[in-house]
Amino acid sequence: MYMNKLAQLITRLADGNCHSGANLAAQLSISRTAIWKRIRSLRRRGMEIHSLRGRGYRLGQPVELLERDRLLALLDKNVRPLLRILTLHTEVKSTNQYLLDRINSPDFHGHVTLAEYQSAGRGRRGRHWHAPIAAGICLSLGWHFDPAPQPLTLVSLGAGIAVIRALRRIGIRDAGLKWPNDIYWQGRKLGGILVEAREESAGPCRLALGIGVNFCFPGSQEQNIDQPWVDMAAIQQPLCSRHVFAAALISETLRLLRDMAAMYNSCSQIIDEWRRHDHMPGKLARLILPSRTVDGRIIGIDPVGALLMDVRGKVERFNSGEIRLKVRQ
Repeated sequence: MYMNKLAQLITRLADGNCHSGANLAAQLSISRTAIWKRIRSLRRRGMEIHSLRGRGYRLGQPVELLERDRLLALLDKNVRPLLRILTLHTEVKSTNQYLLDRINSPDFHGHVTLAEYQSAGRGRRGRHWHAPIAAGICLSLGWHFDPAPQPLTLVSLGAGIAVIRALRRIGIRDAGLKWPNDIYWQGRKLGGILVEAREESAGPCRLALGIGVNFCFPGSQEQNIDQPWVDMAAIQQPLCSRHVFAAALISETLRLLRDMAAMYNSCSQIIDEWRRHDHMPGKLARLILPSRTVDGRIIGIDPVGALLMDVRGKVERFNSGEIRLKVRQ
């Protein structure tokens, strides 16, 4: 109920105009003190809200809360049957974890969930995924493969392709990929992917595929992110509707997973398309592995998606996993 009240407050403020505390309290049937507490809660979740003396509250920028019916209406008709459930949340700990908690449900396959805010969103290697409330696209999709793609890394690579396809559909054509699961634009991170799987040896696999894309971050978030980053608002003006992009992303991801299931014994199409969008070949980089650090120059990926690097004149091959790749700008 509390999160519903927050969503109602965001909806009242979403137009970017100034709203008095008294009017907001009357509209939501709560006290002005409760409005102040909810404003403070939204600020803790990264929303930029200005207090104007004698006038009330105003968002630093307008926001567009996602609505289920609008998303469903915008999905590609030819992949709509692949979507079994679409759930939207004001806040969850993690969209991936939300699906993993339901991994044995008969409705897990084809379940897409989105959240305006993740209180414990995560990326690879347990790192925190940061996105202010209603400022990014935080999406996860449950899927069942039988048999699983080999290697499973192909799912992460394929998801990167789906993000690039969705970006190109709305007019952002110069984004690229960084191995194994990042979306980049001009050397800055635009999005990331996290695949968490439960698989049996040489058998079926259920996985939660998480995708996060920076959509329109408040300027105050600059100090909260520890690496070069960019959002879609900085790339595209005027910025497309958040619903249009989210629907394109869902459609392209569903299509990619369907096609992967149909060609599980051949990964060449995934690899070829991924290579076309690889922004890293030729760059100097450092690989941080559990037991050592490797410096070299990126060559690209091999036919099964492993990273190839020139290390002191010798080509070395690295699989994804407990590896961190830092590219020198």
